[in-house]
Amino acid sequence: MHFIRFPTTVAATGGAMWACFRNGIAVGAALLAVPALARDKSVDEQIELGPMPHWAAPAEPLEVPAKPSGLAFVRNQDTLVHLDARGKSTYIGQRIVLLQPQALQLGNLAIAWNPASGKPIVHAVRIHRDGESTDVLKATKFEVLRREDQLEQAVLSGTLTAVLKIPDLRVGDELEVAYTLPTADPTLQHHDADLLMLAGTTLPGRYHMRVSWDAGAEPQIKATNDFSVPVTRSANALDVRVDNPPTLAPPKDAPPRYAWQRLIEFSDFPTWGAVSQRFAGLFAEGAKLAANSPLKREAARIAAAQPDPLGRAQAALALVQQQVRYIYVGLNGGNLRPAGADETWERRYGDCKGKTALLLALLGELGIPAEAVLVRNDGSDDGFDARLPNPALFDHVLVRATINGERYWLDGTLPVVATASPKPDFRYRWVLPIAADG
Repeated sequence: MHFIRFPTTVAATGGAMWACFRNGIAVGAALLAVPALARDKSVDEQIELGPMPHWAAPAEPLEVPAKPSGLAFVRNQDTLVHLDARGKSTYIGQRIVLLQPQALQLGNLAIAWNPASGKPIVHAVRIHRDGESTDVLKATKFEVLRREDQLEQAVLSGTLTAVLKIPDLRVGDELEVAYTLPTADPTLQHHDADLLMLAGTTLPGRYHMRVSWDAGAEPQIKATNDFSVPVTRSANALDVRVDNPPTLAPPKDAPPRYAWQRLIEFSDFPTWGAVSQRFAGLFAEGAKLAANSPLKREAARIAAAQPDPLGRAQAALALVQQQVRYIYVGLNGGNLRPAGADETWERRYGDCKGKTALLLALLGELGIPAEAVLVRNDGSDDGFDARLPNPALFDHVLVRATINGERYWLDGTLPVVATASPKPDFRYRWVLPIAADG
């Protein structure tokens, strides 16, 4: 999953990117150089300049110690999420004193976003030096790029990236950056589920995380009890402010769920069943075939060649695995929505969502009951039962079919040697079947 990346905090935003479900937005000032990218001149106007939103209340900057040490000192770093009738927005703000030459890499700014969710608004990029403040955006502009940096992994996310290389940045400068991103997924629309996390090892300084909401938009929300400071709750917000957070590490050799530390979760899905129901309609629609669909002929051919249901399921799976190559397509709101089976078959490529919809369509034509199942392939699903309902926790979808009274797992993204099996090819601790009744 991609997260908002800062030197010391991460905040998941946006819907999952089911590429086999990678999370959708990675933004922030990273301690990495921005790679060379192709410019997309058609989207130059996507970045706007404007004031911070009324709901954003950044923390007061912390005084710099007389003898600061380390790479940099964080005077304040704010990650503020707000929920309203339009969905979810995230304010990112930071003021960081650059103490070492390596910290100058923070002057390579990159803001990435899903254009289907809206456009970012930049509030400030300033350099504070010797009591004076310089507005960087008066002389330097962001350049917007179409950044398909995972093409070698067959991923087309449609992500746009605005880059800015701040000139004349020096050791000792204080760098201020602030912007707001619309981070609601267009498929989920007004459903919001996400998390904010403060890393176990941080730069010294002040950190502020907050989730707020308008009247009528209050989500389920909870925080872990390991922040070293009280988490405050008001009528319309949950807030945590930490100065110089102590290093925090999970117990040695503990199960993966113990790594979920210094975490704020929120979700307006009441149950995991509600998540299942929300996606059931999407996959049912994706598996619908036109009256003259060529897939109906493929299903008839399989039925004529294979006398038993298991053989038919194996043949349908092999067809999806061999005849449709894998490409993740997240363009135009395709982050969570599966492409239709006919569309995937016509273009002969698709991601795990599209291949699953295609396989469900074939199995439906063959009279084999089947359902989509959300899973996580990277092995980090330990403890999902303790998490708030959040589809972004999953990174893959496959098919579970009932054949001759037994359940079989079918994954259209794997090589043809991965056949229908009573056990999935990966070890899953928690999965979410997609069903109309939840």
